[in-house]
Amino acid sequence: MSVMNQIDHYLSTDGIRITVADITDAAREAQEIHHLSSLSAVILGKVLNASAILAMDFKNHEGVSLKWVTNSPLGTIHADAYEGRYVRGFIEHPDDGSVFYTPDKEAEWVSRRGKLFVTRYSLLKMPYVSAVDLPDGDTAACVSDYINSSDQTLSHVEIEALLDEKGKIIRVAGFIAQLMPEGDKKLFGELFARDRKWNLFDESGKEDALSTLLHKENYVLLGTAPVSFRCTCGEDRIKHSLQGLPLAEQQGLLDDDHIEIACHYCGKKYEISRETLIKWFNEKGGNVQ
Repeated sequence: MSVMNQIDHYLSTDGIRITVADITDAAREAQEIHHLSSLSAVILGKVLNASAILAMDFKNHEGVSLKWVTNSPLGTIHADAYEGRYVRGFIEHPDDGSVFYTPDKEAEWVSRRGKLFVTRYSLLKMPYVSAVDLPDGDTAACVSDYINSSDQTLSHVEIEALLDEKGKIIRVAGFIAQLMPEGDKKLFGELFARDRKWNLFDESGKEDALSTLLHKENYVLLGTAPVSFRCTCGEDRIKHSLQGLPLAEQQGLLDDDHIEIACHYCGKKYEISRETLIKWFNEKGGNVQ
C-alpha cells in the first residue's frame, strides 16, 4: 500500500527508477477549497499527483508546473509541485456536479485534443518548458505520453483515486517508473505492460500490489518526504505583480478605497488599501496619486 501523504523514490539493481506519491490530504484540501464535485476533484487530484511524481530530481529540489489545456468545458488545469514536498492547483472552470466521476468521463474531459505544457525548475538548470499534444486517454496515459515523448525515456505512469458514495476523495496516489540507460528493458516491459495494472491501495504481499514489488531486495529507497497542499501566495507576490502593470492600469486600480484579490490556488483573499497601492506603485518610479 502506498504511504498516505508521502513521496518515495526507489531505484532497483535492474536499472528501474520508481517514484511513488500519495497526495490524499492535498487532494482533499483542494476539493474543499474549490468546492469540487467528484469529476473535477478526481481530475485535479490526479493532475496534482502527476506534478508530484514528475518532480523526480528530489536532491536538487526540482519543481514542476503543469498547464493542462483540456479543450473541454474544464478549460485549463494548473498544478505545481515544489521543494519536493508541496503541491497546489486549480481548475479554471470546474464542472457543475451534474455528472458523477467515471474513468470514461475523466478521459473525455482531460484529453479532448488538448495540450500539456510542463515547466521544470531545478537548482542545477534554468527553467525550461516542453509541450505535447494530449492523446486520447486518462490523466496517467497523458502523462506517460508526455514523458516518453519529451524525455525519450521509457516510462510508465499510473494514478488512481478512490471516492466515497458522496463523491468525496478517499485516496489519491500514483507512480512513475522509468528505465535507466543500462536497465533491463525486457523486465521493464514485463512489469509495466499496457495491460498490467498495479494495485496502489492494497496491502503488501499480494502479487499485484505495488508495495510487494518495492519491498523486494533489489529495490533501494533513495529518499522520502511528506507531501501536503501549500500555496505560495502572499502580499509580496501581489505587490510585484501589480508593480509590473502599465501606469494607466495602476491608476485605474485607485478608483476605490481598496481592491480585493483572491488567489486562484488556495482561495485566500487579500484586501489592499488605496494608500498601500499608491506606496507600492511609487516605489517603482510611478507617479500615481
